[in-house]
Amino acid sequence: MNKKQSGAKLSKREQLRAERQKRNLTWNIIIFGGLGLAVIAVAVYYFALGRPGPLPGEQFIADEGQGHVDQGTTLSYQHYPPSSGTHYFSPATWGVASTPIPEGNFVHNLEHGGVVFLYHCEPDCPELVQQFEDLVAKAPAAFPFSTVKVLVTSYDATKMPSPIIALAWDHQLNMNNFDEALMLRWYKRFVNGGPEGKDTP
Repeated sequence: MNKKQSGAKLSKREQLRAERQKRNLTWNIIIFGGLGLAVIAVAVYYFALGRPGPLPGEQFIADEGQGHVDQGTTLSYQHYPPSSGTHYFSPATWGVASTPIPEGNFVHNLEHGGVVFLYHCEPDCPELVQQFEDLVAKAPAAFPFSTVKVLVTSYDATKMPSPIIALAWDHQLNMNNFDEALMLRWYKRFVNGGPEGKDTP
């Protein structure tokens, strides 16, 4: 075989390899492009179609900022219960708290795009607490960290205009009784809606 024939075969082999790579690239674009479109479609559904609009009785509360201070620092707010404002560096653990959560901590949870449910009852109310536990179990995990961003805590009755209050960043809903369906709608409306909602679990 002379050099010309060898070069021609090599060139043909390179052409076949180039065509194969081109086909692979095309299929990769089709596959990953399709997956990307599917993810976008799910996100659009979740954040647009799946998120309820304004709810009856929902109040907008003027934003008080989002500064951070050391745990235990004395805090004061223009509106009580606070739904924004200066708060402590650490948020509370999501779920139903066994002891009252300080305002400076639960405001941080709101900043992270969670919702907070406040309640007060004397001397205790195990049935209501169980209802809240069931609510947390039913709430869907928030994208993208798969975290259920619900915090429930007892609160000072003198600062509560109603037995139960639903909070989100800059928003409040006063409730006279436990309403699971309404609370889940509140959660779906505001989850990840805080200033750092989509960036923090």
